[in-house]
Amino acid sequence: MSPSRVLRNLVLSTAAALLPSTLAWSETPQVDVPYVFETVDSYAITEANVIEIRGVLQGESAPRTFEFEFYSNPAYYDASQHGSRCDRMALLAMTRPGRYLLELKVQRWIGGQPSCRLTRRTAQPAP
Repeated sequence: MSPSRVLRNLVLSTAAALLPSTLAWSETPQVDVPYVFETVDSYAITEANVIEIRGVLQGESAPRTFEFEFYSNPAYYDASQHGSRCDRMALLAMTRPGRYLLELKVQRWIGGQPSCRLTRRTAQPAP
C-alpha cells in the first residue's frame, strides 16, 4: 500500500471516529437525578431561562450536552438570579479543570428548578 493511501485512510478513519462527538445534541436532564460534571467544556445561555452545559460527567469519558431550564415565578422566585449563580460556578469549573465537581440537578420539590453545587475535588491517593 502506498504511503499516500495509508495517510488518506488514516485521515478518513480519524474523521469518522470524531464525527459523532461533533454532532452532539442536547439531552433533557431527568428530575431528581444529580448530574456531576468532572469537566465543563462549554456553558451557554440559549434562552432567557435555559442554560446549555457540555462536559464530562463523573464516571464517563465522553462529553455530553444537557439543557437545564429555569422556571420563573416573579412573585416567589427570580430565575435570572439563580442562573447567574450557576454561571459563576460553571466558569470556575471551566477555568480549573479537574479541581472542582459541578453538580446540577432538576428538583421536583421546587417546581422543577435546577440546583447548582460546586465541590472542591479531593486529592486522589496514588496507586
